[in-house]
Amino acid sequence: MFKTETIYIKILIFLLIIFSNDFIYGQAASQGKNDPGYRPLFHFTPKKNWINDPNGLVFYKNNYHLFFQYNPFGDKWGHMSWGHATSKDLIKWKEMQVAIPEYKNSDNTTTMIFSGNAVVDSFNTTGFGTKRQPSPLVAIYTANITKHDTGIAQYQNLAYSLDGIKFIQYSKNPVLDVKAKDFRDPKIFWYAPEKKWVMIVSMPTEHKVQFYSSGDLKSWTFMSDFGNTGNVDRVWECPDIFELPVINSKEKKWVITVSAGHPQEGFLAMQYFVGNFNGSLFKLDKMQYPLYVDYGKDFYAGITYNNIPGMHKRRIMIGWANDWEYANDIPTKGFRGMMAIPRTLSLKKSADGQYLLLQMPVVELEKYRSKILFDKKSAFDLKEFNDLNLTGHALDIEFEIPKKTIGKTGIKVFKHGNEETFIYFDAVDNMLKIDRTHSGNVSFNGKFPGIDSVLIPQSVDDLKFRVLIDNSIVEVFINDGEYVLTDLVFPQKRNGLVQFFATNPEGMQFRKVKVWQMNALIK
Repeated sequence: MFKTETIYIKILIFLLIIFSNDFIYGQAASQGKNDPGYRPLFHFTPKKNWINDPNGLVFYKNNYHLFFQYNPFGDKWGHMSWGHATSKDLIKWKEMQVAIPEYKNSDNTTTMIFSGNAVVDSFNTTGFGTKRQPSPLVAIYTANITKHDTGIAQYQNLAYSLDGIKFIQYSKNPVLDVKAKDFRDPKIFWYAPEKKWVMIVSMPTEHKVQFYSSGDLKSWTFMSDFGNTGNVDRVWECPDIFELPVINSKEKKWVITVSAGHPQEGFLAMQYFVGNFNGSLFKLDKMQYPLYVDYGKDFYAGITYNNIPGMHKRRIMIGWANDWEYANDIPTKGFRGMMAIPRTLSLKKSADGQYLLLQMPVVELEKYRSKILFDKKSAFDLKEFNDLNLTGHALDIEFEIPKKTIGKTGIKVFKHGNEETFIYFDAVDNMLKIDRTHSGNVSFNGKFPGIDSVLIPQSVDDLKFRVLIDNSIVEVFINDGEYVLTDLVFPQKRNGLVQFFATNPEGMQFRKVKVWQMNALIK
């Protein structure tokens, strides 16, 4: 009898452990009783707490790694550390232990782990590799420390890992210190023609980036700087530089991205510059700057992956889906912040000689389409679709409309009563717009409600839409990613209607319409 009771007790304890773990995870990672339903299903969020900038995007040991600014202790900004998640396909993520936590210094000050980058040291230039692990993963990040006497200081530190999970701080940090208050967000890459490492790093308040070179990731030499062009309304941060092919040609160009000012004064966005890079100096092409990566208000701090495998290596960017003007106030529960869907980048040269940055969701997203809710290639009457009363909170939507129309034409999502988010083309001013003024909860911050827009050139004939909606985010890709807008929305009813609309419906044609329901990745 005693043995039987012992077995039952052990089984009960085992079940309680499993249940409690599932309960904890379920409350953090799914829609809990007190959660208004804003956690997305196919965009990355942490199980709990605050996140902002993506960091250290790298493919290592058969996994895509996503490091990110993370507060282990709460859902507001603070205690900056590197959180960590891994994925096989860039969509379904497994959250790992905190990779690089903030730490105390000998003088009792605290070093916070700000944004940075990770590279695979395939040639073991650092000497950190071993016979068993010859290619260490090396992270270079901004150390942010508040000194008692001199105030804030920012410099670049190094940490390394032999398994991609646990990191060791380099004993001779910092590796680059220019004695500046604002000097941050290094992005590193291997420049093969000269067999050296190159760093691009921001001097935020000077509105410029600097280039450094190194043979071992430990000692860095200044090469050049670039900046004071484009939008300089706000500080420049989170820079990146990469080479992209120009589609339908053999040409390649270099692109610099920085997170800075927005087309609407007072907000934040990302801008890009196109030119040539010779390993030490970036020469800007003459174009009509500023050029923006995303014309919504909620795509920021985006950087691209290092070490992506394959013969035809893609350039993939992940950005933080939020805006500092209201980031600490968004009405989510248990977590605060998400990443936009990973995007594949390319360049297109327009008829007038301008280079356009193209962005589209990574193709891996398509395998998470669970079932098609509507599919019609030919044109149809608006009433035919809207009478279906199609609803959804996690959808992938495609359709086309002719640009030569009258009034406003587009789609409403998350519609319930007077709540709705409009995505439409306005023929009056040739602008593609997202209107979130009546999207649900807009009262948590006075700067949140508004209309975001991008000008569509007169030369464009038709508009091809790809719209992703995922509980509290809307991402719109126009004409295979020539124009992109990303906005957060907080509908107060989770499963709203999807409706097409036209203020001048006579003769209006919606074509090639497909609506997919998306699989839930949260279990």
